Amino acid sequence: MTIRNLFFYLVGAIFILAYAIYNGYPLIYHDLSTYVANGFDVDTPIDRPITYCLFVRVFSLNGLTLWTVVLMQSYIVSYLIFKLLRTLFNRISPWIILFLILFLSLFTGLSWTSSQVMPDIFTSVSVLIVLIIIIGDLKSKEKYLMYFLFLVSTAMHLSHISFNLSFLTILLIAELLNHKILGSNFSYKTFGILFIITGLAFTTMLSASAKSKHVFFMGAMVEHGILQEFLNDNCASNEYEICKYQDEIPKRAFQFVWDENSPIYKMGSWQGVEDEFNEIIFETLTTPKYIFLHIKASILATADQLVTFKINDSNGVFLEGTLPYDRMVRYIPRDLEMYRTSKQMKNELGFTNGLNVLFSIVIILSLIVILFFLIKGSVFTGELATTLFVFSLGILLNAWISGTFANAINRLGCKMIWLIPFIALIGIVQYFRTKHTKTPAGS
Repeated sequence: MTIRNLFFYLVGAIFILAYAIYNGYPLIYHDLSTYVANGFDVDTPIDRPITYCLFVRVFSLNGLTLWTVVLMQSYIVSYLIFKLLRTLFNRISPWIILFLILFLSLFTGLSWTSSQVMPDIFTSVSVLIVLIIIIGDLKSKEKYLMYFLFLVSTAMHLSHISFNLSFLTILLIAELLNHKILGSNFSYKTFGILFIITGLAFTTMLSASAKSKHVFFMGAMVEHGILQEFLNDNCASNEYEICKYQDEIPKRAFQFVWDENSPIYKMGSWQGVEDEFNEIIFETLTTPKYIFLHIKASILATADQLVTFKINDSNGVFLEGTLPYDRMVRYIPRDLEMYRTSKQMKNELGFTNGLNVLFSIVIILSLIVILFFLIKGSVFTGELATTLFVFSLGILLNAWISGTFANAINRLGCKMIWLIPFIALIGIVQYFRTKHTKTPAGS
């Protein structure tokens, strides 16, 4: 990397942080309390891997500031966008790339997701990395860097294991069915390495997965109404402890998993309910009636997640008496004044309602642009066709995994939906390059 390239990546990262800069501080989600505390105490959380906790500690410069955390994750995104566009379009101007990044930052959820102290952005980071590896003619050092970034991004969240395994498997099947779909640089060896890396990443979260997967899946069953149906059918003839709280089960997964009045905590703890929850889950996955309900719920939840992607999803006011504030006081005290005076903590983010309308319009217009280019037939060819396929698969899989195994919420949709305007912009660039210079993508 030259100094000139590093400069452009940094400018792109600053553009990506547009909403953090406007807010006056990185955007805060309640989960900040866990990521900060467990990172500094070096203690694996019960419900997530420690990777992002350590990421926060390292890139906060051991508690100096959270600005460097969001700057680093935005820098990674900026670098990958530059790398992808330079792979697709040889000799593309860095100023054009910066313009595209600025557009995505202002008119999609990219900036909001990247500006949060949360690992959400690393789902789309994984997709970008796989795509670059597939279509790029990378030098050894570049490929090793991509493998390392893929390992880190995969290890950031429990859901990334199922996401990446599904993602890579479907890409392999697609390549077997159509040898041209992943381009001429496709390599079974490379995919084997990506599978191995996913397995290595899973070793960082074995403890969290073992302790939490039954709770999250049961939460999804609550969200989909399957647990209630099962209890209605079985409580009269079985002595499940949860039957005592049948009338107290909430309707939403996050309430069932996190609310202190949830039946989970009346039954003891996450570990205390493990045997019973696993037994109920097994019954629903092996009984035809409930298998059908699972399939139906999965389809509906996937569709729901595809259209659920607003920003400012539970980015509340976390001041005195809240866990995020307490963690800031204890671990990152130098940032406290910026934290307190940010627009978020002064409850001045109401403008995001209008932004959500604008972002939805951008998504719709992007889909129209993509459809137009598909009908035209001369834009999404070669590596651009691979890009469209990989992005579309990533968005669909994210919606399926989030909706099916957790719940359909805005934050989980927002982290990936920005790829739709991105592919539309890629198509526009290719259209004008072909029209005015007769230069095909990748030439």
